[in-house]
Amino acid sequence: HAECEVNLVSATRVTGQSNDSPLTELGKQQAHALGKHLARISRSAERLGPCFSSTAVRAQETLRLAFEAAKAAGHPGLMGQDGNLTTVVADAQLLELSQGVWEGQLRTECYTPETLAAIAKETWDFAPPGGESQHSVEERMTTFIEQLLPLIEEGGPPALIVSHGLAIKCFLRGILGSAPSCTRKIHLDNTSVTEVGWSQLGWELIRVNDTTHIVMEGLC
Repeated sequence: HAECEVNLVSATRVTGQSNDSPLTELGKQQAHALGKHLARISRSAERLGPCFSSTAVRAQETLRLAFEAAKAAGHPGLMGQDGNLTTVVADAQLLELSQGVWEGQLRTECYTPETLAAIAKETWDFAPPGGESQHSVEERMTTFIEQLLPLIEEGGPPALIVSHGLAIKCFLRGILGSAPSCTRKIHLDNTSVTEVGWSQLGWELIRVNDTTHIVMEGLC
């Protein structure tokens, strides 16, 4: 998703899901840049594949603005039979990892030395009070995405999903089979494009954190 208000305080406060956080002005520009990028890379497609976002305001707004920009740039597959923009399904399984009661609190108050030691010991299964573990987020993300596979035609347009940084990292950790401690070592920028593919051999990682559109628009 594009930059939102809560991203501006993430260095000092625990943000977690923060589902009502709106996009910043920069975030809106990023979403428009993403839309233009989608139009460029898929101009030959007659239609888009299945489109999904999390139920968070910032994710839905990112996809709406991206679609508007792609339509303005001449993407041929954004209009449904009813003349409206392509339908997007919002699903809570695509939400960011919940930080429970920590959300909005100062990081220094939550991440005490004792807590950091507990996280280091049980990285995959550690969950904040009332929150989620990386394990549970990986499971819900993987379940959701694998359920989409029958909806995607072989050789057809890919599914498009707008989700969240740590949630995507948890999914990537799962398909790569890497150590849980590697999850947070993957860097993902706002509106960056990450692409995965599926074949009889299983999942493959095609690209990660592609920010070509951000660079082209001078937004970095």
